Amino acid sequence: MPKSDHPENTVDNWFDSHVLAPFTVNRRKGIRYIRNDMGVSLRKIGLFKFSFRGNQDISVKLVDISSRGVLIATNIKLPINKKVFLTIRFADFKEFEIPCEIVRKSVGAVIVYGIKFDRLNDNLAEKLLATQRKLVFR
Repeated sequence: MPKSDHPENTVDNWFDSHVLAPFTVNRRKGIRYIRNDMGVSLRKIGLFKFSFRGNQDISVKLVDISSRGVLIATNIKLPINKKVFLTIRFADFKEFEIPCEIVRKSVGAVIVYGIKFDRLNDNLAEKLLATQRKLVFR
């Protein structure tokens, strides 16, 4: 996997130190899994002006995931209410490309985004359960 664009001490240290105020209330209806064995990237949807690094995928840090959405952290500014494709790569190289929407953000040491999947993805939910080795929930 390519080296992350993030400074070395941002996301992991941030996650251990505090949760930003807009994210202290659990708005999700599914169980959140904390995983560090998956790669996650974003790509824009559409032809209109919305560019983060052209049409390239951008690598982001997965904070947690459920069958309905993800919480990610990055140092890149993204617009709220924008449709994007989220690509999730598992350790066995299985990939899921999921259409979704950036629904909220909180700015701190890093920018944290809540992303909602456009629809429930049963195959992803099954893969999450099948590959979960360490039970860490939030």
